[in-house]
Amino acid sequence: MANFSEAKELFRDIVDVNHYIPLPSSEKIKTDLLSAIAQKERMVLLTGEAGSGKSLILKSVYSALKDETDIFFISNPYLEVDNVLQILKSLDLDSHHIMLLDEAQLLTPQTWENLRIYADKGNITIVFATHDTNVKELLSKKHFKTRINTIIPVKNIKKDEMENFILTKLLKNNFNDIASMFTKSNFKLIYKFTEGSLRATNQLMYKLFDVLDYFYKKNPNKINLNKLHNKYIHIAIMDLKAVDAQI
Repeated sequence: MANFSEAKELFRDIVDVNHYIPLPSSEKIKTDLLSAIAQKERMVLLTGEAGSGKSLILKSVYSALKDETDIFFISNPYLEVDNVLQILKSLDLDSHHIMLLDEAQLLTPQTWENLRIYADKGNITIVFATHDTNVKELLSKKHFKTRINTIIPVKNIKKDEMENFILTKLLKNNFNDIASMFTKSNFKLIYKFTEGSLRATNQLMYKLFDVLDYFYKKNPNKINLNKLHNKYIHIAIMDLKAVDAQI
């Protein structure tokens, strides 16, 4: 019996390091980021489109370093700006610290400037995860041109990585029967809609399993458990578009 309701939870759109899949592209980015941190770069930008996986990479780096370094992870610095500045004020100047700031595009110009001043003290590496559109605006400011040491771009994944992403999640959690349902045609259609965005992939897969769960419970004989029909993906896409239209 296929358990679509449990399978869909693997694709819930949350930043959970347990859901991190070590794809070649994300592992390369993670390695570059860890290298910049090890070299004690003062300011590092992790840039990419919304949904490209920046937050999960940042969380994975935090998980890898938290037991051996003095590291802070701030998921929404805009809401915690006072806390962030208090942390920076309290840091020991004689040791090195790391601060990972997600959603940095929400920060005000004044906060960026304050963080730059703290980074210039040389006792901290600050990693900013921000959208691509904000980088051009940021680099246009004279004081940032010479102080951002490393810019690491995060691109949307290619189709083979998306396929690997979906299958690895399912197989890793023992949903072998469900994983075997997917065909190259299915993955081609999924990629056409998601365009390599990890967030869009998660959202579509979550909705797809929700759709399959509905039809399977209503009439299990109508679902071919040996081969997934593309019509269910189209239904999931239409449902998602309907939700987006209502927002």
